[in-house]
Amino acid sequence: MIHRTIKNIVFDLGGVICDLLPDRCLSEFRKLGCEADIFPQQYSQFDGIFKQIDRGTISPAEFCDAMRQKCQVPHITNQQIFDAWNSLIGPIADIRFETIHSLSRHYNIYLLSNTNHIHWTHIASNCMNFKGENALLWFSRLFLSYEMHLEKPEPEIFKAVCHTANINASESLFIDDNMDNIVSASATGFQTLHSIGGDWVEKLTGQLL
Repeated sequence: MIHRTIKNIVFDLGGVICDLLPDRCLSEFRKLGCEADIFPQQYSQFDGIFKQIDRGTISPAEFCDAMRQKCQVPHITNQQIFDAWNSLIGPIADIRFETIHSLSRHYNIYLLSNTNHIHWTHIASNCMNFKGENALLWFSRLFLSYEMHLEKPEPEIFKAVCHTANINASESLFIDDNMDNIVSASATGFQTLHSIGGDWVEKLTGQLL
C-alpha cells in the first residue's frame, strides 16, 4: 500500500514508461551482419560496452567502434548502429502519457533512468510528443545515468536524486521494473512500486488519482 504522504514520484523509463524490445533490436543488428548474441542478459546489468555507454564513460563514437568489433562487421556505419540500437526502444502507450500528465498536476514528477546519449537523443526527439505537447516538460527534473556517471541500483544515485532535487526519500515514490533497483531505493528510504508490464498505471490510478 502506498502511503498518502508522498509528494514526489520518480519514474524509471525503460520497461515502465516505454517498452523495451530486445528481440527487435537483436534482429536489426543481425540484418547488419551481426551474429553475436549482444544481449546475454538484461543489457545494462553486466560489465562491458553497454554498461560503459549507460554510465557515460565512453562516447557514442567509441560505442560504435566497440560494436563493430563485437559484431565483427567493420563495414557498418555509425548511423546504422544508432538505428539498430534505437530499435530497442518501444512505443509509449497513450494511457501511460495520460496517467503521468494527471499525476503531474498533483505531485512533483521526476525521471530516473539508466540510459545513454544515443537512446536519450532518440527518445527526446521521437518518443515524447503527446497530442502536440512535449511530455518531458511535465517532469520537474530528469536524472540520466550517462550524465550522472552513476547507475541504478547504486545507492549513490538515489541519494543524488534527493540531494539535487531537494526532496525527502520518505515522501517519494520510486517506480521501476527491476527488483534490484526497487530494493536499493527502498533501502535508501524511498517508498517503492515494482511495476510489471506497465501495471503501475492501474495501481496508481486506484491509489493516487
